[in-house]
Amino acid sequence: MQIMFEKGLVTRDDSSKTHIYTAAVSKEKTQKQFLNKMIDKLFAGSTANLVLQALGGHNASKEEIEQIEKLIADIKNK
Repeated sequence: MQIMFEKGLVTRDDSSKTHIYTAAVSKEKTQKQFLNKMIDKLFAGSTANLVLQALGGHNASKEEIEQIEKLIADIKNK
């Protein structure tokens, strides 16, 4: 926890004997940071390779596929 505190990922309330830690960064921001690092390191910067691997290795539900299709359409329309 100390390392996470030093990196600014958590805040610490040390007003009592027991320290209380709280997340300082949102879940979404943390996910985005980890995903970007993973794309860079594991997939040589290729988002397409990440998506192909993810979709090829797991069964997506009909609803998930529809969400993916909508996201792709939104990206194309930008």
